[in-house]
Amino acid sequence: MRYYQVGIGQDYFWHQQYRTLSPEQSIEAGLRMFSIQTATNMMAAMAILGWKDAVIHQGYLTHAALNRGYQLVIEYEEEHRRAHAFMLRLFADWVGDTSHQWPDYAYDEPIYEALLSRWRTLNPDDLLPCLLAACDRHTWQTGKVSQKNAYDFNQDWHLERVPVEILYILRLREWEGLPNPQKIEHPLMTAPFDQLPPEQPIPKLDELMQGVLKRAREDWPQYDAVLSLEALKQAL
Repeated sequence: MRYYQVGIGQDYFWHQQYRTLSPEQSIEAGLRMFSIQTATNMMAAMAILGWKDAVIHQGYLTHAALNRGYQLVIEYEEEHRRAHAFMLRLFADWVGDTSHQWPDYAYDEPIYEALLSRWRTLNPDDLLPCLLAACDRHTWQTGKVSQKNAYDFNQDWHLERVPVEILYILRLREWEGLPNPQKIEHPLMTAPFDQLPPEQPIPKLDELMQGVLKRAREDWPQYDAVLSLEALKQAL
């Protein structure tokens, strides 16, 4: 997870550098290789682990990448990953001060629209029908990506059996001081996914990653400033 955290940050930094060094390039012709699928999956996984500050940084970084047009074109415009749009919209609703103008497909899944409107309900039982429907959707949105089919949860990220979007909602509710359902009766939610794990400490970066960051900061003194939370919040 720490490797992903550093890698996704560097991915954003490279896009920012490219835009800075080649200002004559239009957004459409510029570098567009940022994966919202990877970034969003990792944001949700960080939430499951209880890394609240990391989730906040990752959520703003991903929105900054979207709003600057860094996202992969096929992934964003053709594969229509509704689960990831949902998780990012949920993040925006949680923090309340960021947004993205999504294409129409991000709003056409009734299950996710219901969850977005109800996720802060005080009565956890009111959320159960939506959560069960989301579990069903996860199962039929699982498969191997091909030229004909794209799935929200696929073998590339090994989330076929992990209810990442469900546990993500439950963690955000926990952080909001809201009670969660005692049990979600669905095959996807069997152990070890039948409950949120205890919040985990963030491990220190190993020697390799410390060396990578040391070199990056030597070569680009603005590295930390570009990736600061303040800068990401100000990104168009």
